[in-house]
Amino acid sequence: MGKICSILLILALVLSFSVVAAPVSAQPQYSEVTVNITAPLDSAKIVGGTEFTVSANVTNNGSVYAFDVRATIEISGNATLQTGEVATKDISEDLPAGNTTQVSWDLVCIGGGTVNITVTPSGKDGLTHGIIPGSHLNHDMVSIIQEQVLEVFIVEPANYDAFNVTQYFDVTAKVKNISSLNATEVELTIDIDRYAELKAGEDATQTVGILDSLDTSTNVTWTLECTGDGFSRITVSPSGKVEIEEVEEDIPDDALIPATVTVSQGDFDTASIELDEGWNLISLPLIPLKSDIEVVLAGIMEDVISVWYWAGDWYSYAPGEPSNLHFMEDGKAYWINMEAARMLNIAGTEMPEGGDLPPAYDVVVGWNMVGFKSTNNATAEAYLYGTEVARIYWFKNGTWHTIPGPDYTGDMEPGRGYWVAFTEPGTIYP
Repeated sequence: MGKICSILLILALVLSFSVVAAPVSAQPQYSEVTVNITAPLDSAKIVGGTEFTVSANVTNNGSVYAFDVRATIEISGNATLQTGEVATKDISEDLPAGNTTQVSWDLVCIGGGTVNITVTPSGKDGLTHGIIPGSHLNHDMVSIIQEQVLEVFIVEPANYDAFNVTQYFDVTAKVKNISSLNATEVELTIDIDRYAELKAGEDATQTVGILDSLDTSTNVTWTLECTGDGFSRITVSPSGKVEIEEVEEDIPDDALIPATVTVSQGDFDTASIELDEGWNLISLPLIPLKSDIEVVLAGIMEDVISVWYWAGDWYSYAPGEPSNLHFMEDGKAYWINMEAARMLNIAGTEMPEGGDLPPAYDVVVGWNMVGFKSTNNATAEAYLYGTEVARIYWFKNGTWHTIPGPDYTGDMEPGRGYWVAFTEPGTIYP
């Protein structure tokens, strides 16, 4: 009996040892990289036009090291990377498990509104040496609010109010502080681009003073005198100071919202041309009062990318750039590339001043950019009477169209430009 007990005891010990010594199944090992944006805080308010820094911690929360770790920033809204910054940055050749490294970018606000900022990591896994899968990468996002500070409202005159030449009229404006900050040294400045000027003794800049958050100023008024026929574009712009990071600084331009009104002066005809975003092929339905391209396009200049005209060679104009196209004239067609859809208002006359000949436009053999100088539809046959036409094309909403021949009884329309091929030189008498 004792011998049997001994054998059973030995067997129990062997089995016990076997259970203890059995291998434990290995846990999976991998890199897991997580981003945490530390600045700016979510919903932070930043003054439009100012610079700010986006900082983030990049942590390896996995159980093996990561290498070739990068971070990429994406920006949605009115902010952009400062010059020289790159969106994707190499931040660590070797990031051990449990370690953190930091990365930052310098940005600048370029307006107002909400900006969404996302930072996404990438890298390679230390165990597999392959790219870390998306399931092991954790991005972070914050939204900031860019505050614009001062916004101007023109009380009078209304857009396209008409005045007689030599008549005096008032421009009245007020300014509102639309931000959460208090503004000081607030001023309003008036600018008139053409046929009006300040009455003698008037100052272009007037003082408003202190304007607390969400307050609106009392009315500020200037008296102007009409000096000629045409459209005048009147702009009232704000300025001032605000405390940014405990330092009082000038409010950046991107945090200021001016207001503009256009008035008409004198006796003249008007016509309007609808411009789409992108390319437009247009012509002037009237003889412009002034054909300088800066005058013709003054009301829409902030959205003009470029203007092109063909007369055997290309001539072009782009705001603020060297140009060899200085005038926009009736009888010619122009390509105009627009940043946004706008309405172009033309001030002019249907016929020249008394004593001048009625208009006539010479054409050459081959392709010509032909304008349609009329405020009413007319058939191509009637408008181009006496010339030898081979083809007529026009362009609208990104699509080419044609006026079919040989009779060309389709209408030409005011404001539209045309490519016309002629087989003989000739003259158009509108």
